[in-house]
Amino acid sequence: MFRIFVWLGLGMTLVAQPSLTLRQAVERALGQHPDLATATLEIESQEGLRLQAGKTYNPSINIQLEDVRAWQQPGYRAFQDGEYFAYVQQQWELFGKRKRRTEQADAAVRIAALERELARRQIALRVKTAYWQALGSQQRRELLSENLSNFARIVEYHEARVREGAMAEADLIRIRLERERLMLDLNQASLDAERARILLQLAMGEDQFPKLELSEKLEEAPATPPFPVDPAAAIGQRVELAIRRIAVEQAGATIRLERAKARPDLTWLAGYKRAGPFDSLVLGAQWDLMIRNRNEGNIASAQTLEKQAGSMLRAAEQMARAEAEAAAENYRIRRRQLEDTLPLLRSQAQQTAEIAEAAYREGGTDLLRLLDAQRVRIEARQVFVDAMVAYQTSLVELEAALGVPQ
Repeated sequence: MFRIFVWLGLGMTLVAQPSLTLRQAVERALGQHPDLATATLEIESQEGLRLQAGKTYNPSINIQLEDVRAWQQPGYRAFQDGEYFAYVQQQWELFGKRKRRTEQADAAVRIAALERELARRQIALRVKTAYWQALGSQQRRELLSENLSNFARIVEYHEARVREGAMAEADLIRIRLERERLMLDLNQASLDAERARILLQLAMGEDQFPKLELSEKLEEAPATPPFPVDPAAAIGQRVELAIRRIAVEQAGATIRLERAKARPDLTWLAGYKRAGPFDSLVLGAQWDLMIRNRNEGNIASAQTLEKQAGSMLRAAEQMARAEAEAAAENYRIRRRQLEDTLPLLRSQAQQTAEIAEAAYREGGTDLLRLLDAQRVRIEARQVFVDAMVAYQTSLVELEAALGVPQ
């Protein structure tokens, strides 16, 4: 009866739940995550600024009337005493200022595009990590459910022995207490699994959190990563470093722009003048004298920003190398654990539990040894699940450290 109750409780949590693979989780996240929409809007904003950076100044039309008076004699005669001006004025940008502005804005667009790619990769990596964590929680819950169901056989065996008068009721009470402890562990594992599932759906950018079943298998870990493990390649693949390099280029474009601003533009005008009965042309030009302000402060600031961008690039490259080396070593350690230690540990714990149960039924050992063997078997299987999650997570971290495209 107890076994039926356990399986009914487990079935209520699993029936009619949609399954989700790791690939599906990543694809759904990349198709709907609001961070990507925000990054796309940032690209559009920078493209608008780049368009504006390529624009030059608009011409201006000036209409002017001089020598107007409302006093003195003889009286004012509009078309004979006044002077009329109508001319067009245009500022010419010299020394490549517009080109420098466009270079600066183009670098900002490229940075925005790379930041979107970085956000895309980070979302995929967060989803993968959350998926493996949720899958580990799901398997811990299933493991405890299975263990509780198997333990029901021991409970039934003791109940039958007590009814036959072949066993003390105190042993049955102890067995039932162990069953209650397993049920509490199962309840906690179920809560952890639900929490991990919601965190996964949150990482996927979803605003609804329906129940679902994760269909990947932890035991099917790849023997080798599906990408080359070359820490040196991280320098060329990490999007963060590409952003830093373009930031250096942008700082250089800013220096060139500020130096161009230290040289004056030319403003010219051309138009028509009427003075009394005479019509004539008006021509003129304006050239600022760069005597007291040659934009020295802005040039010095831009040079400092270029040095700062270079220092940040070098620091980021050093960090990328360190992260790649650490992630590769972490992966190798996790892999050795799976290949050398954990399978033997799990196998021995299983054999110990089976031997202890058989010996107990034959009267060759006491109840405490049986319970200890059952606990060791459960703990060994949980350790194996934890190790598989850690291994899959190490693959995700290695992928991120190497800058592998998603």
